[in-house]
Amino acid sequence: MIDALYSSATGMLAQQTSMDVIANNLSNANTVGYKRDRMDQSDLAYMPFRLPSGKDGQLGLGSAPGRIDKEMGQGVFQDTGRPFDVAIQGEGYFQVTRANGSLAYTRAGNLQVDARGQLELPSGELVQPRITLPAGASEPSIGQDGTVSVTLNGTIQTVGKLTVTTFSNPPGLRALGGNLFEPTANSGTPQTGAPGTGNRGTVVQGVLEGSNVQLANEMISMVTTQRAFEASSKVVSATDEMWGMANGMRR
Repeated sequence: MIDALYSSATGMLAQQTSMDVIANNLSNANTVGYKRDRMDQSDLAYMPFRLPSGKDGQLGLGSAPGRIDKEMGQGVFQDTGRPFDVAIQGEGYFQVTRANGSLAYTRAGNLQVDARGQLELPSGELVQPRITLPAGASEPSIGQDGTVSVTLNGTIQTVGKLTVTTFSNPPGLRALGGNLFEPTANSGTPQTGAPGTGNRGTVVQGVLEGSNVQLANEMISMVTTQRAFEASSKVVSATDEMWGMANGMRR
């Protein structure tokens, strides 16, 4: 009966972690460029068990969170009409420079212009390579190939070009928060180039990529997880009652 208590406890802990993942997904349902988390559970060790028939068997000792991965599927585009809102149609990430000088990657294209005329994320990460708009520039345009153009003194000028970075295994990227990712040994090395080349996606102006969280699916997962947690807790209660009955028989 101790094994039943242990297995149920591990199941409750695993379901609690699953609920934490679901809660995070739901809280980011409207976050630009957010990629949902998915938790896989795995069974724990098995111990040898001699059946009443004399045959050998195995008794499982519960479950545990296996791993939590990002699902990198594309979110739905949302029209904004703002010139510095961009999204990637297809594979890849925008490259930005963090405050500490390191590179990070994001699907969030809600760009803005800082006091020096440089394109940046709202949290201050500068687009890499840096793109600076000259003073007095107007009518910014961003092409599918990432070319950034403005009108200055009545003429159209190219001021820079957005790049797109791909990875051999995007789910291997490490989430940093703030819609940012960094590469790991599991993600592969960054391959940066012009949008639309290789397997890189193209740039779409005036839209943002929404979260790829599906609210209906998350709600179903939440109910399923809640029921599994409830079932494990009932096993704990039932085992406790059986234990009490066994102790009563000895008296």
